[in-house]
Amino acid sequence: MNALNIIKTLFALAVGLLASCSGSDTQMPQAKRISEVDIPQYEGSRSKPIQATIEKKPGTNPEEVHPDVKEGVNINRGIVIPKAVEGQWKAIKIMVRNKLDESRNSMKTVSLGGSFELEGSTIKVVVGPFMPNFVMTQTNYTSKGNELTNPAVRLVVEENGKTLYEGWAFAKYPTMYAFEHDEFAFQLMDYIPADVS
Repeated sequence: MNALNIIKTLFALAVGLLASCSGSDTQMPQAKRISEVDIPQYEGSRSKPIQATIEKKPGTNPEEVHPDVKEGVNINRGIVIPKAVEGQWKAIKIMVRNKLDESRNSMKTVSLGGSFELEGSTIKVVVGPFMPNFVMTQTNYTSKGNELTNPAVRLVVEENGKTLYEGWAFAKYPTMYAFEHDEFAFQLMDYIPADVS
């Protein structure tokens, strides 16, 4: 029981005791239930709603308190390839899964900056930069070094010139932010380093 609840309980008991001990005909106020007792809320009180705190501070709103949490807001981040990664990778292997007919699954080896078309469709996939240790900051997508800790490749999927998807395919987390389509799915399978002489 925290201090606030103890105070409420003691106050309710005192009011009830006074009401029952009074021998006069004077009408005493009826004892309130603990939940009805008005005790001022002080900064730091656990029972104080967070929303009330935010609204009372001038010039603040929930978005300013939690700037990273903005539902429905698309943040346009840049792509930064670190010097440790630049020129170290030349291609990726990506599994194209056919959700309707698994016998039509195929493995594509594509150079970074290259593209391929999906068989039996008008869908084109452009393969962008590869990040061996993908990280996302407030302002950009980049790689934290050249170790294969969280491999990801940038994909742009187009159909008849219209962009259907622009995002990242992750090797270890294939369903995270994945391209959603009724027939096709992609999974990053392997990464081919550049020839170092």
